[in-house]
Amino acid sequence: MSDEHYPVKAPGWAALDRVGLTFYPGQTPHQFTSQTGYDLGSPNPLPAICVWEAPNPDHWHFVTYGLTELFEKSSADPKISGFGFEVTFRVPRSTGEQTPPTWPLRMLQGIGHYALSGQGGLDTGHMIDLGGPLGESASALSAVVAVPDATFGKVDTQFGSVLFLQLFGLTAEELEAMQGWPMERRVGLVREVEPQGITRVDRVAYAQSQQTAAAWRRHALGILV
Repeated sequence: MSDEHYPVKAPGWAALDRVGLTFYPGQTPHQFTSQTGYDLGSPNPLPAICVWEAPNPDHWHFVTYGLTELFEKSSADPKISGFGFEVTFRVPRSTGEQTPPTWPLRMLQGIGHYALSGQGGLDTGHMIDLGGPLGESASALSAVVAVPDATFGKVDTQFGSVLFLQLFGLTAEELEAMQGWPMERRVGLVREVEPQGITRVDRVAYAQSQQTAAAWRRHALGILV
């Protein structure tokens, strides 16, 4: 992507765009920019969140912009860009749905505030209790686990490496049970029950679903396949 697409020199931003266009060629993502980027007193401290229309099955693919270095290198470690990660999230896209839901934007901005304010880093296997249900209405899901993004993975940029960490929704009971699991089992469960990591806010707990109860029991016992 050539620089004329960017009114301000933003090599890191362009690098993130290139990753999206690799998997969604020809698309123009839905872009939600913040007028108060990096302002920790704002509910929207991340400069932007882009949302791609992903296929097979149709879903929205949210990607944060601002936890890595977008405009210039300012961190001391030349091997990683900024915090070293951006956050992604996937939810189903209904037939004919033209615009993505807005509630994931609020959740991702909250995660951005959590990271930017130094409350804690984020890495594969980390879990966060969100303190309330995901979505616009009542949901059994109230926490998330971070796993490597199903497609974006990790890339090298001019400012260092960027790992795309995908958040995946959990119930409070799943969060409690998985506290004692090693990272590999947390990631393994997500990959088995939902290979693309799409969060379905209307689902029941995996232990209660006929389709997923066996997988849940195996991972709870530490039996990986």
